[in-house]
Amino acid sequence: MKHPLALLAMLACGGAATLPALAQDLKPGLWEMSSTISSADPQVQSALAAVQQHLASMSPEQRGGLERMMRQNGVQADLGQNGNLRTRVCMTREMIERKEFPVQQGDCRQTYTRLAADKGRIAFTCSKPRISGAGEITMASDTSYQAHVHVDSQESGKQSLDTDVSGRWLAADCGSLRPAPLPKTK
Repeated sequence: MKHPLALLAMLACGGAATLPALAQDLKPGLWEMSSTISSADPQVQSALAAVQQHLASMSPEQRGGLERMMRQNGVQADLGQNGNLRTRVCMTREMIERKEFPVQQGDCRQTYTRLAADKGRIAFTCSKPRISGAGEITMASDTSYQAHVHVDSQESGKQSLDTDVSGRWLAADCGSLRPAPLPKTK
């Protein structure tokens, strides 16, 4: 993969893509998604390692610039070791009602099929970044969920990965993390 930061965007989208399906059940406020990412594709595994190495070798100024850019888009992300990713997003009541989330930059379409009171199947496609995926979500409560999502990307060539996501509500107050501005409705 030529653009390791494109993979970082794909990873963030894959985890947060579970949020719209759960919107009717979520509390507004600060949410954290912890994701474990894996892929059978050696190129994707190599790209994950390259992203980790790239982030580790950034100067404090570069890292600060990247963090500011992500925060301006309503996302705080930390790519850890072994494919672990932690993202935080500030979810307002309006975002929940409109089912619009910080990582949705382009045209995203989603289907959600409720399988049981606390379980559902999600499928999604987005144009920016160009990703699609499918998976299952289990709600523990309005402050906690688990999901497994398979994500395919066309951004820098074809890549596939699997993501296991644990989402948890942290607080009603988002602190210094501001929600991303919502697009104007047409």
